[in-house]
Amino acid sequence: MADKKAPAPGKILWIVIGLVVMLGLAFAPPIEGLSTAGQRVLAVLLFAVIMWVSEAVSYPVSAIAIIGFLIVFLGFAPVKGTEGALLGTGKAIPMALSGFINTGWVLVAAGLFMAACILHTGLEKRIALTIIKMVGTKTNNIFAGMILVTLVLTFLIPSITARSATLTPIAMGLIAAFKVDKKSQFARQLLVCIAIITSISGIGVLTGGAPNAVASGFIAKSLNSPVSWGQWLLWSEPYCLVMSLAFYFIVTRMNKFEFDEVPGGKETVHNALAELGTMSPKEKKISVIFAFTILAWATESFHHVDANTVAIFSVLLMLAPYSGVATFKDVVNKVDWGTILLFGAGISLGETLLSSGAAIWLAKSSLGALGVGSMSLYMMIAVITVGILILRVAFASITSATAAVVPTIVGFLLSLNNPSLPMVGMTMLSTYCVYFAFLLPVNSPQAMIPYATDTFETKDMIKVGIPMTIVGLVLYFLFVFTYWTWTGMI
Repeated sequence: MADKKAPAPGKILWIVIGLVVMLGLAFAPPIEGLSTAGQRVLAVLLFAVIMWVSEAVSYPVSAIAIIGFLIVFLGFAPVKGTEGALLGTGKAIPMALSGFINTGWVLVAAGLFMAACILHTGLEKRIALTIIKMVGTKTNNIFAGMILVTLVLTFLIPSITARSATLTPIAMGLIAAFKVDKKSQFARQLLVCIAIITSISGIGVLTGGAPNAVASGFIAKSLNSPVSWGQWLLWSEPYCLVMSLAFYFIVTRMNKFEFDEVPGGKETVHNALAELGTMSPKEKKISVIFAFTILAWATESFHHVDANTVAIFSVLLMLAPYSGVATFKDVVNKVDWGTILLFGAGISLGETLLSSGAAIWLAKSSLGALGVGSMSLYMMIAVITVGILILRVAFASITSATAAVVPTIVGFLLSLNNPSLPMVGMTMLSTYCVYFAFLLPVNSPQAMIPYATDTFETKDMIKVGIPMTIVGLVLYFLFVFTYWTWTGMI
């Protein structure tokens, strides 16, 4: 019997193309200014990008391929330059796995376990329903409530995809409880709201999105200027809040809903809360743990315990006997191990791009060739921003987009050898751009989750996604010239 899960011919073709391109570059004649190791790491990057864009293989499989190819290609490359003794696969293994000891990876992995623990307790449902009860059940207020819920959950669920997976069933439950047609304008835009606001919410908090953790890891290691949880919040959360407010007006003003107030809304929300009953001991425990976790993150500058270490001990408290809310067995299947694997491999690829000199060469050959390095600071930011937004459309994963973009930007900044440039701020600005996935559901898993409910169509997301992208960019440059300059980020 034929394997029903066998790759489609089109995907096989993309795999072949990826392998041919990778091998062609890896064993091509030496490129001027690039070491053999750097040339081969670039070859692995090209293969990875082709796999990510074409989705010929799953992200976890692409991660394993990245690790394997890095080990082989680095192991059989000279230690330095283009000639001399080979590094050896044994010494290449730590380089290929370096992403798994990176602070960014630690924060992502811990965050996914934290998200699994809070989902196990069901506290997120109580928070969502309580906020909706507070804002009321007028149509516009429901959207305000969902946006507010998302922003609150950003502090509790350090995963964009997990937040989307949490809010989507809550929204579908409300639609069913309100007895609203799931193809109605209200229902369609409520799911679009989740698809977009979950992306926006990740910008504001260091632990709110995986790209932030990757960026902070590269900033700390390559730029030697670690950004604390509180500092990230100070620089990023105001922009996130203004973006969220703008999105609220766009989604509610650009759509004409079937009713001004959801039929039977107050009673439905009241009944749903009544079904939950009083807070369980597990909900109380995790509330206390998260309160101390957020407090520890916010006061990092006083006790000097970094956010990654705080996250690790927070997970320990959640899983430990007596203080815990779940066992490892309870949450192990709720953790997205594919994301953990992809992030580790993506960070390893980024670090080897930097250590081999490939990132700097790539940046000089692309951004440098455009003369970006000789531009004024604000023009440089504008060109880099537009470039990232165009590149972002090609990726279906915020993780893969981050792995490709951030090390290239860091490499470019390092290649300029200009200490007067706000390198930390420019890296953070580049990270914000990765979140601009407002147009197509396929550009991010957090949008694909609500899209999979078959409630809205791509055109529904584009309808609010285009103005949101335009307004988001206007606000972005407004912040560049005002708040981010005033606060010393750039």
